[in-house]
Amino acid sequence: MAPLLIEVRQPTPNDVIGREFTIAGFGTGFEATVLWRLLDRNGQGVAQGNIQGAGSMGVIKDFGHQVSIGGYTARAAPMTLQVFGDDASGIHPPGTDLNLVPVTLFTALEGFKLYEVVAGDNLSKIAREQGQNTTVEDVIQANRDRIDNPDLIFPGQIFRIPLLA
Repeated sequence: MAPLLIEVRQPTPNDVIGREFTIAGFGTGFEATVLWRLLDRNGQGVAQGNIQGAGSMGVIKDFGHQVSIGGYTARAAPMTLQVFGDDASGIHPPGTDLNLVPVTLFTALEGFKLYEVVAGDNLSKIAREQGQNTTVEDVIQANRDRIDNPDLIFPGQIFRIPLLA
């Protein structure tokens, strides 16, 4: 398998993102452009755009792009961020070097903190004491990659706790 000519470093898989977030990585694209789109769990486009300043003509360069999602509203919504090169032929959309990054979108996100589970914790207690306008479902969705069974959490696990407006 050939190496990807576009690689996303941020957000990382299973990150929590807000209405505004940064896409960063390195790569090369047609006319130094890398494309992105954010898809909901049904594959419907929520937002899309392009990133200028990536490498061109096979030269790899770092890129960073601030994304702002318009009027779309979501709470604990599983999304897929696609980052890819343009396919001018249109034969293979969404294009070359496709990166798929699963993320969880909270459009009211003010930030999040990391919390280490201690003996006696449960998700209700963690949401109430560590979060800000945070529900148990918010904690579960923000940690889909870390929580297999919401009734079984263990000391030492590190969870992302969304802080919501």
